[in-house]
Amino acid sequence: MILLILGGSIFSIVLVSVITNINVLKNFDSYMRNEQMARINKIIELIEQSYELNNGWSHETIEKIDTSPLVGDFDVEIRDTNNNLITTCYMENSTVERNSNMMNRMGHGMMHGRDFNITNNISSKIEQNAEDENYNAEEYSLISNNKNIGTATIGYVGPFLISESEIEFTRGINMSILYSSIISVIIAILLGMYSSEIFSKPILQITNAANNIRKGNLDTKVELSNNIIELQELSESINHLSKSLSEQEVLRRRLTSDISHELRTPLTVLRTHIEAISDGVWAPTQDKLNICRGEVVRLIKLVEQLKNLTDIENHKLDLEITNYPISNDLEEIVKSFKYQFDEKGIRLNSNIQKNIKIEGDKDKIKQVFVNLLSNALKFTNSGGEVKVGLKENNYNIEINIEDTGIGMEEKDIPYVFERFYRSDISRNRKTGGSGIGLTITKSLIEAHKGKISVESKKDEGTKFKIMLPKQQKTF
Repeated sequence: MILLILGGSIFSIVLVSVITNINVLKNFDSYMRNEQMARINKIIELIEQSYELNNGWSHETIEKIDTSPLVGDFDVEIRDTNNNLITTCYMENSTVERNSNMMNRMGHGMMHGRDFNITNNISSKIEQNAEDENYNAEEYSLISNNKNIGTATIGYVGPFLISESEIEFTRGINMSILYSSIISVIIAILLGMYSSEIFSKPILQITNAANNIRKGNLDTKVELSNNIIELQELSESINHLSKSLSEQEVLRRRLTSDISHELRTPLTVLRTHIEAISDGVWAPTQDKLNICRGEVVRLIKLVEQLKNLTDIENHKLDLEITNYPISNDLEEIVKSFKYQFDEKGIRLNSNIQKNIKIEGDKDKIKQVFVNLLSNALKFTNSGGEVKVGLKENNYNIEINIEDTGIGMEEKDIPYVFERFYRSDISRNRKTGGSGIGLTITKSLIEAHKGKISVESKKDEGTKFKIMLPKQQKTF
């Protein structure tokens, strides 16, 4: 991580440095050329003004031009209208060296061993240095009172002259980039170390937790102290996985025990009856044989339910989808249960909206209602009440089956749809049933792309809510 951040920083520094230098030097060239022309124009104005003030090419005129600081960085040759040489000024060697060095840094090429201590005129200098592209000389007309008074030839090194302040400016830019680069590299290293510390510790914690879970230590939990959202979500996922696996392990053990019990009970009854009849203890009466047959039927029913549940969960269930009035179907089921509820002393009330139709498997949905009403009948004591409701909205229908029965503990609600799960084993053995009715109910509802939920309170009752789509979309 340190190398990654450092590499990115160095790449950014190099990129910024290159772009900055290209843009600065490009703009600097344009600026200096404009400055160069401004200096040359000032020299021309100096010559013309000196001529006017002294009424011609007098000694005072020449002295004022020669002593002016404006001409110190240039070679200047002045001639009158008859091409007679008036005066010649030469730039200083320090100016040549400064310009040569700066031009070299700026990529304009170096002066190749030139000697500027030349006493001849500028024309001779131009001839001597004709092959040197860094020396430039241009001729300008001199005008005074709208009359031509001669010409001035001005020579200089490079595309433009460089002053000390301009050298300091460019040097300052490069030094700023250098200092910024050093500081950026140091910060990148520190940031990389800090980031590595932040990320590596929680990742190691999560890795260790995952390894512990893999080894079977399902009580493992990850507790992170940092505020990185992604790592927090990852740790929560690991904790949820650990909790889920632990719960599934408990359910697996309970499932094994419950299946053994469900199979053992009818098999034990069959064995004792058959042994008693075989030993002559009991006569093979019709009652004894009916008991044996009943236990066999119970075993067959249990195996069939398990097979159906397996088929449903493996998506091997074939639904015979038809459009039918579910209101009428639910009313018939409620009527068929009326006698059993009355016999137990339980009030069965219904609030079923009329003329509601649904696309679904009529028999499978009927099985759902029968399972839920059977449960309500089993777990509601005499004097209680069971309410059945049916209504519709734009796209779904809602079925509610609510009882005032024994209810469930809050801790049991998440597992109520697990196969063979019993909130109270001893009590549920008395009420009978295989323990997979609600599991099948949930699977059938989900096969119809619906949802089922449960609300329950101990000794207050239970409410099942089913949401089913009116139409089964096929793709």
